[in-house]
Amino acid sequence: MSKGSNSSGLRRYNERVLISALRSLGMASKFELARLSNLTPQAVTRIIDDLEAAGLVAQRGKLQRGLGQPSTMYSIDPKGAFSIGVNAGRNDIQILLMDFGGNVISKIAHEFSLPDPDFLLDKVAEAVMQLQALLSPAEQARLVGVGLAMPWFMGGWQQELNMSDALAARWNSLKFDQALATRISLPIFIENDCSAAAIAELQFGLGNQVKNFLYVFIGTFVGGGVVLQGNLESGVHGNSGALASMPVSPSTLDSCPPAKGPFEVLANRASIYVLRRHLKARGFAINNISELPNVLPAAQAAVDEWIEDCAQALTFAIFSATGVLDFEAIVLDGNLPRVIVLKLVERLRVMMAELTPAGVYLPDVFCGIIGVDARAIGGAILPFYANFSPDTTVMLTNQGGGEQR
Repeated sequence: MSKGSNSSGLRRYNERVLISALRSLGMASKFELARLSNLTPQAVTRIIDDLEAAGLVAQRGKLQRGLGQPSTMYSIDPKGAFSIGVNAGRNDIQILLMDFGGNVISKIAHEFSLPDPDFLLDKVAEAVMQLQALLSPAEQARLVGVGLAMPWFMGGWQQELNMSDALAARWNSLKFDQALATRISLPIFIENDCSAAAIAELQFGLGNQVKNFLYVFIGTFVGGGVVLQGNLESGVHGNSGALASMPVSPSTLDSCPPAKGPFEVLANRASIYVLRRHLKARGFAINNISELPNVLPAAQAAVDEWIEDCAQALTFAIFSATGVLDFEAIVLDGNLPRVIVLKLVERLRVMMAELTPAGVYLPDVFCGIIGVDARAIGGAILPFYANFSPDTTVMLTNQGGGEQR
């Protein structure tokens, strides 16, 4: 947990430290916040009182802990702020409204075969207006921004998506966030889609239990995020956790084309498009993953074949990653029915235990808690992070001596 300072020039930073502490703890007294943040009780009292007046935290009654007077407990006020999260994917899009407590108020979703930029821009702009309208005028004033989660290189993997040269070139020349900024008036914050999903898991999922993990998300392609010491590590180019291109052995599925080189890449074994291709080869063609339940249980054998091949490929990739960064855990989630994610996690646990090479620590393997909306929820967290999370850059914004809010 971030530590605060009693210097008056760092007041805004200290506010963020206390907000972060309340979000992590769920509920705490001023005394507990002072102890955890290394701030004086007087400083915490002033800041918490101001945050309460601003509507960002709220009293939650009194609690008796030991001898003495009961302590007044405080928590994040869900109505203190709002944000909109967007996952703009290659085959699907989700736009959701979230309150300051992390509760999803409403969600709008669409599926499609190919990611047309104009279609996505139109749908996001329309959804932002619809979701804004759900808030009262006073609540709209507390809407702090739109967080955009989307894959880097949307024009990539052209062959796998049957994307035309013209569409790929359009994506390669488009700054989606800048184009969206011409259609909506809210601030926009952008992050890689699977890194955003890792942020969601860190904030609202298993991040309360494990602080060093490789996050893996199975979507149209496979991606991930690297979490070390409770922080997302984006890397020099913002591309940490880009698992899709990791080299693995060739697929065992007869529906998979032969590898074009000495190795295959993970995306060609551990992705939804690979599952759809295998289902089609077995006579169960579906246009989108949401249709998968319609062909079960008849297609279960084909799904199990994909799970086996996917788990093997993930095993190789995870051992490579663990050999470099020594993760304590792997967290796996995906845009798949929950029962399939759970089955894949279980098969991955068994296979990793069977194949662990000498000198490699075997990490725990967990199923992610957030689920299919992880990318959009991670997007919604981005405006909250920019406005309310501890960040050393805010310590430099007020060197003139006066306090800022």
